[in-house]
Formats: sequence, C-alpha cells, structure tokens
Amino acid sequence: MENRPRKILPDPAFIREIILRHRWLFLGTFLAVVLLAGGVLWITPKVYSATATLQLEPREGQPVKVNDRGALAPADDNLIDTAVMMMRSPALTIAVVRRLHLDRRKGFGLPEKPGTADGPIGGGTQGAATLAEERAMLRVLALTKVRRIGVTYLVDVTARTGNPELSAELANGIAQTYIALSAQHRQSRSRQSAEDAQARAETLRRQAVADDATLQDYMVRHNLMSAEGATMAEQEVSELNRQIAEAQAALAEQRGRLAAAQSQLARGGGGADIGAALASDTVRQLRQQEAQASARLAQLDARYGNRHPDVIEARNELDDIHAQLQAELSRIVSGLRADVQIAQSRLDSLLASRGGARGSLAQNSAAQVGRLELERRAEASRAIYNAFLTRAKEAAQAGSLADAEASIASSAQVPGGPISPNRKLGALAGLFVALAAGLAATGIAEYAESRVSTRRDIEQALGASYIGAIPTLHSAARVKRGSIAPQDYVVSRPFSMFTESLRHLASGLDLLGADGKRVVTITSPLPREGKSTTAMCLARTLALSHRTVVLVDADLRHHSTSDALVPGREGEALLRVLDGTLPIDEALTRDTASGLVVLTTRGEMGGGEGISRESMMRLIEALKARFDIVIFDSAPLLGLAETRIVTRLSDTTLVVARWRRTPLRAVETTLELLRQSGSTIAGIALSFLDARQYASAGLGDAFGYHKKFKGYYVD
Repeated sequence: MENRPRKILPDPAFIREIILRHRWLFLGTFLAVVLLAGGVLWITPKVYSATATLQLEPREGQPVKVNDRGALAPADDNLIDTAVMMMRSPALTIAVVRRLHLDRRKGFGLPEKPGTADGPIGGGTQGAATLAEERAMLRVLALTKVRRIGVTYLVDVTARTGNPELSAELANGIAQTYIALSAQHRQSRSRQSAEDAQARAETLRRQAVADDATLQDYMVRHNLMSAEGATMAEQEVSELNRQIAEAQAALAEQRGRLAAAQSQLARGGGGADIGAALASDTVRQLRQQEAQASARLAQLDARYGNRHPDVIEARNELDDIHAQLQAELSRIVSGLRADVQIAQSRLDSLLASRGGARGSLAQNSAAQVGRLELERRAEASRAIYNAFLTRAKEAAQAGSLADAEASIASSAQVPGGPISPNRKLGALAGLFVALAAGLAATGIAEYAESRVSTRRDIEQALGASYIGAIPTLHSAARVKRGSIAPQDYVVSRPFSMFTESLRHLASGLDLLGADGKRVVTITSPLPREGKSTTAMCLARTLALSHRTVVLVDADLRHHSTSDALVPGREGEALLRVLDGTLPIDEALTRDTASGLVVLTTRGEMGGGEGISRESMMRLIEALKARFDIVIFDSAPLLGLAETRIVTRLSDTTLVVARWRRTPLRAVETTLELLRQSGSTIAGIALSFLDARQYASAGLGDAFGYHKKFKGYYVD
C-alpha cells in the first residue's frame, strides 16, 4: 500500500465532522453572537457626516518649496496651519454657536437639569460667553474636525452628529464664520494700513519736494542746466564729436576717389574707368565721337591706304578728340584734389571747436559730482513717496471692500445616510465573529470531549480496532421507540439495516467463515452500555444464518439475556453446570424464534466464586464440541473480576462502548486490563448509535451512506 503524503493542514472532512458532531452547540453560539451583534447595531446611535471644503487664497509672489517627502508644497505652510488652528479656536467656535443659536438646542447649550444657572462667564461683560455657550462650544469642538488636504490650499471641515441637517449646518457654519471673520480682520487691517500709509506718504511728499528744490538751486548756481538729460557742455561736445566723425568720413571718401583716379591714370588706361569721368556728360560725348572717328579712320584706311588725304584728315580728327578727352580728365582729377582740400579744412575746423568745448566741460566736472549726489537723493525721495502713495491708495481701496482670505470650494450637503453604524459592514463583521465564535466553541467542545464518539477516537486515541456500530432501532428503522425489542426485530426483519449492522459486526469478528473464531466474549467497561442487547442480536442473527450458536449469560448479577430470551425459566443453570451438579444438555434452552441455544443464569447473587478457570475451560470445551459459535454475555469488566477469566479463555473479546456516553478513560482502562490478563481483543463496537445523526456528521463509517442503500434494506 502506497504511503500517502502527509498534509500540513487539517483534513477538511475532519473539520466538517467536528462541526456537524457539535452542530447544535455551533448553531447556538452562532445565533447568540448574531443576535448580540444585531442588538448592538440596533442600539448604536446613528452618526451622520457632512463636509464643507474651504479654499485658502495663497499669498502673491510666494515661491514653492520641497517638503520632507520630496513633493512641491506651498511656501506659506505655517499660514495654512494657522488658518486650520483658527477654525478650531474657541473664539470662532463661540461665533458659530451664536450664529446658529446652538446654545438654545438640547444637547448643546441647554442645561440637562432644570434650574441650572446660565449666566455670563467673566463678570457678565458685553460679548462674554455664557455657560450655555461654553457648553455648546465644547460640544461643537467634540463633533467637528478640521484638516488640511495633503499639501494643497484646501481645508475640509467635517461635522458628525446624530442629525443629518445639523451635521451639514455645523460644517457650513464653521466655514462661513471663518470666511466672515477673516474678511472682517482683513478689512480692519487694510483700513489701519491705509491710514498709516497716507500719513507716511504726506511726510515723504514734503521731503521729495525739498530735495528737488535743492537740486535745481545747485544746478542754477553751477551752470549745470541741461536738456534731455545732459548739460549744455556735454551736448556741445557730443554734437561736435558727431560732426567730426562725419567730416572724417567725408575726407576719407574724397581721398579714396582721388587715389582711385590717380591710380587709373598711372596704369595708362586713359582715365576711361574713372568714376567721375563715367558720370560726366562731356566725357561720354567725347567717347562717342572717338568711337565714330576710329571707325571712319579704319574704313578709309582700308579703302584708300595710309597716305590718302581722307585718311590723314580722319587721323587728325581722332587725335583732336583724344586731346579734348585728356583735357577733360585732367580737369576732373583737379576737381577731386580740390574736394579733398575742402574736407580737410572742415575737419580741422571741427577739431578746433571740440578742443574749446572740452575745456568748458572740464571746468564744471567738480560741480557734476555734487549734482549727481543731489539728483540721486531727489530720485530716492520721489521713488519712496510714489511707493507709499500707491500703497495708500491700494490700502484705502482694500479697506472699503470685504475681501476674505478663503472661499467655499464646496458646501456641505445633507447626508443621505449614516456613516456609523455601517449596517452592512456590521452585519458582515457580526456574521464573521459569530462564525468564529461558533468554530471556537466547537473546537473547545471537541478538545474537552472525553467520550467515545467516532471511529477516529477508537483508532487514534485508544489505538484499538474499530469493529462496527450498532444503531438504535428507531434511528435505523421506521419503528416507534420502545414498540419492539431489538433482539425481536432482527428475527422479524432479517434484511433491515439494523440486522445488516450486526452482520457487519459478525464479519469484523470473523464469525461468518467456516474456519472462523468460535468463542467470543462480549463485555463493556461500565453497566448499561448495550452489551447484552448486542450479544442477543448478534447471536440471533448468526443463528438465523444456519449456524449452531449458543449464547451464555455470564452476567451473574443482572442476567439481562436470560430475562429477555427465556423469561419463564428459573434456576441456577450456569453455576450448576460449572460445579457439575447439572448436565450441560439439560441446562440449555432453545430459542424457538431463531433456533438460538441459551445457557441461562438467574438468581446467582453470591458473586463470582463459582466461576473458576478450570470449570470455565471444561464448559467452553463442551460447548465448542456441540456448537459452531459460542458467545458469552459477560458482566462489565471494570467492576467484576470473573469477566477477565472468561475473556482469557475466549478466542476473542469484543468491547462494547456506548456512543457519546462511555468515557474514553474507561475504555482505555478496560483495554489495559484485557491486555494484562492476556485476553485477545478483537476491537471495539459502538452501541446505541443514532444512525441519522452519525451520518449527518459525515463520520467515516457505512452509516454515512445509508441513504444510498435504502432500496437494499427491508425495514
């Protein structure tokens, strides 16, 4: 057989078995916690929350800074935190109380007991808060919360009360009161600033006028009058410098023209490309005549030869034109020389004039230092005066307007439902707690369980073999409780589920085979465990299967088997057989309903001194010679010693434990005594088992599937 891997977590089927086995405890605990949670949710007062959002106006020109988390944040964090603290201040809260008349509402300002004094605090001065207002203020502070949203300029004002309209009214009241008070304070500060700035501006105006007068007087005395921001001498020198620059440029231009003309004449070009010649009409006409004469001379020379009179005349005409052209070019170059001389003369004149102007400028240089100082002082006075004048106008304008440092970004709305208690979340939490409590109670009950209940208890806790279970008749068959005895039912319903459970028990005891064990002792740890009923039902079931079976009633004190199967017979059959005074065949009684043979005992109350090992051995040998199966219904083992004699001599011993009634410790002690006496233990069987409850618990046994086999049973 392959070894299955061990599971780290418990087997879900095992947990299910535990829960179903203790289902009434689980359900009771679960329902109790659910009812308790429902009661708590029902009596918990409702809380409604409303939030108004304020947007604070940032100061102009404030840079940003990086906070500890590396994010950009406004530079005026302290001012925003101050605004938040102001909204929580007693002064503003008192203003809210008066604005909303909260001192007249029950739970806020009205005294809880009639006749409580409600006079003003602080001697009754005007504006002092009354006792009712103080109580209302403390109540408002307890019901409201003001917090800044992240690193923004937004501030949330949240009110939580038992009244949705009051929550919205409180949140909006705090926001509106803060805006109104901040507007009043800002307007008051603006008026005061306007008055201070106006007074200071008047003083600065007189100072600026005096500084301007001093500057003008100084400039007049030192001949420093100026126009367009400069003195006369400075303007004259500046103008001469400009003219000198122009004259120098003109001289350079004329010199350039003359040098170009001279260079062209020197190269032998005839002055044909001189700029002035190109612009002259006379030169242009002479060029045209020269071209015509050259062309005519060429034609005549080609026609008549070099010495022809017409050729000579044409050559003389061309030379005359060349002479005229050269004279004109000489005149042009002479004009260029004259222009250079004129430009040079003008430049020399301007340079001389500038020298005189610079002398005048140097004379008042020392006076300029004083002028500049007075000028700077006058300009500073004018600038300060203008700044204060502008500030006075702005302050006067701001003082006439109600300008607040905050605005309402969103007003608080009347909440549609409470935020506490959260019925859905509370119900889920209650169900979870109820489930946990039920599981905990089940776990505790299982841990405290000390009685034989399951096959797992027998195999794991006791280390014994599980042989089977015998259900109660009313849980395994459709009969009323007490209407028929179990030992009679196995005869009338041999194919019922109850009878089949006994066949399973016989199979577990190896009693169905031809070579199976023949002598079986059935015992129990304590009285009233179902031992005798099990013995009678098992014996009758085996007898009905055409086996010869004898049932020995070895319980000398209660003799339940004898009373049930042979009710009318008297005598001390078992003890007389053991001491040899009664033959065994005469002591046996046959059960006519099943064919079972019974060795009865009745009236032997003297103890177990009549049962000895030798006599019991003789009895067992005699019974084994006559019957296929010998079953001893012995007394409870923990209370009587003769049972251990019987079990030691039997082939096997079956211990019957009552389901959910017999203590585990009692069964454990029984097994220890049997092992000490050398008895062979077949295992443990559960009696008085409720088949329906056992199956619903999902326990690992055939009864867990009895519904699937209903068609196989005849009940």
